[in-house]
Amino acid sequence: MNLFVIPGGAFVENTYLLKSDNSNELILIDPGSQINEIEDQIAKIDFEKLIIVNTHAHLDHIYGVQYFKEKYSAPFYIHKLELPIIDVMVDASMRFGLEEFANPKVPKVDKFISDDEVLRLAGLEFSCLLVPGHSPGSLCFYFSKENNNIEQDFVICGDTVFAGSIGRVDLTGGTNMEDLVGNINKKLMILPDDTVLFPGHGPETQVGIEKKSNPFLLGYT
Repeated sequence: MNLFVIPGGAFVENTYLLKSDNSNELILIDPGSQINEIEDQIAKIDFEKLIIVNTHAHLDHIYGVQYFKEKYSAPFYIHKLELPIIDVMVDASMRFGLEEFANPKVPKVDKFISDDEVLRLAGLEFSCLLVPGHSPGSLCFYFSKENNNIEQDFVICGDTVFAGSIGRVDLTGGTNMEDLVGNINKKLMILPDDTVLFPGHGPETQVGIEKKSNPFLLGYT
């Protein structure tokens, strides 16, 4: 399996590309405004079909979706509860006032993902875990060793949990800290300790590390 992390954009958001060696499909997760950097990596990969799958719909994670939909005729997957956030993309871009987010194109969703749904794409199989708090339809994508040819379980977790921190709850669609921490503990911290967490910003970490040392998770047990 091939996994590529492409950080970039005004908020240094992580975009991910995933593909198994025996598939002609390529998964693009959370394409932000670092479009040129994403394109540079895509150009190095042999594939026939691109599929866009988003953890959530905040502007820094979704700004590039329509560009890649149009260029590669790519379907776009996300949870239905993120629709209200998609609908205010233009307002969000005006609020940030950054040239990098100017004139966003609002993408049409092609498939809604359900909680605990299993997706089989690009030769990979992963569970879609609904972990709301940062936004109402925030999803984490869990890839297990059992169902994939990989050495360690891993999760692409969007803006739910970071190395030593967790997502904000004061952005569009956020609820409160107790909700987010409770959902993280219920859905993510029950995974094996060596499960790698690939967040929407910053470096990777592991479930066991966050259980023991993340001050936000320790403070809201």
